[in-house]
Amino acid sequence: MKKADLILHPVRFRILQTLPGETLTTQDLADRLPDVPKSSIYRHLKLLLEGDMITVAEARLVNGIQEKTYQLAQRPYLNADDIANITAAEHTQYFTTYMMNVLREFADYLETAEVETGSPDLLADRVGYTEVLLYASPEEMDVLGADLNAAFAKLATNGPENGRAKRKFVIIGHPLKEKGKETT
Repeated sequence: MKKADLILHPVRFRILQTLPGETLTTQDLADRLPDVPKSSIYRHLKLLLEGDMITVAEARLVNGIQEKTYQLAQRPYLNADDIANITAAEHTQYFTTYMMNVLREFADYLETAEVETGSPDLLADRVGYTEVLLYASPEEMDVLGADLNAAFAKLATNGPENGRAKRKFVIIGHPLKEKGKETT
């Protein structure tokens, strides 16, 4: 199985997003992904184990049954080799899976906020979505990427204390084809 297929499956992607920094049992995962049948979680954990994306952190007997806790074995990341021979159609499929997950998580945020407070307060929650159009060379994009990575790295090791909430940033960049002009 291609690493991209392993990671960018809707259920496996969610499992991989749930595990960073934690060791969880199948039941823990089922509790955090209540819309996913437990039998499906078992099946996808098996594939993630076979693909070396996760590992068994601990196994212990609980009421005569072996209970395993899982953790990430590697960051769910696709490098240049992983995507070298992916077709445009496959990229579209993977991107669609990714965007559907982003949409589901944002809808979950909105629904939870509505239930808890009557309506989401995007300003108070520091939530937003926007687009920025700019002209930049590949080198300038590399600098921007390095600057963003450095900014995120400053917060990456923070824990949940001091009023911190777990947050997600989705950054998607691509060239735009301008009518009558080529993109590079």
